[in-house]
Amino acid sequence: MFKIKKEKPSTMNPAQMMGSMEQFADAAREHWTWLIAGVAVAVVVAVAVAGYFWMWRQEDRAAEDLLHQGMRIFSQTSPAAGPPRPEELQKAVETFRKVVAEYPHSSAAPQAAYMLGNALSDLKDWNAAAKAYEDFLNRYGDQKILVPLVYQRLAYAQLSQGKVDDAEKAFLTITQIAGAPNKDHALYELARIDEVLSRREGALAHYQELLKDHPRSPYAEEASIRIKTLDAKKASATSSPTPSPSPATQAPAPK
Repeated sequence: MFKIKKEKPSTMNPAQMMGSMEQFADAAREHWTWLIAGVAVAVVVAVAVAGYFWMWRQEDRAAEDLLHQGMRIFSQTSPAAGPPRPEELQKAVETFRKVVAEYPHSSAAPQAAYMLGNALSDLKDWNAAAKAYEDFLNRYGDQKILVPLVYQRLAYAQLSQGKVDDAEKAFLTITQIAGAPNKDHALYELARIDEVLSRREGALAHYQELLKDHPRSPYAEEASIRIKTLDAKKASATSSPTPSPSPATQAPAPK
């Protein structure tokens, strides 16, 4: 009969135990060094990020303060406050320009860039106003609420410069922006440009689109009147008889 031989538990002599403990201590010290280094790096990164956001917030507050200052100055030139004063408008221009120049990435910069163009328009500095609006579109083209309004103001500045083709392109751009709040206004202005340029069919098309897509627009009633006027002019032109030649201009009878 076979007996199962039991193995004796292994024993470790004191020297082996000391060696193992030293190895464990060395490994712990090595990992502890890396742990300390990792924590130090994380702290440095956290401090740097916190410092960046603190500085950004300080700059953002400074930009907002400047914007509000410019808005207060600009509001003094509103129709309710009396006729615009060039010196006040110029102060507003300088304030808005400072926001854009010194804090271009602040949350206040897009609004300041838009107001800069408006203030220059009120000064009737059409060339500078158009450049300000174009600069807005280059810098802040992602501002979905302001972009359609900027195109509209740009178009008016271009019309004031006699650049009808450029203004027409700006108004057309508005009609292609999804959800543009001033699309009805742009259609109305496009129709008016067509009328000035004697493009009757184009004017009718824009007026009709305005009535179809924006029946409650404040421009709808005027568009309806203009359609009737254009139709009446066409009917009058087609129904007018061709004038007969006067006796002096008639060909002589054959002999």
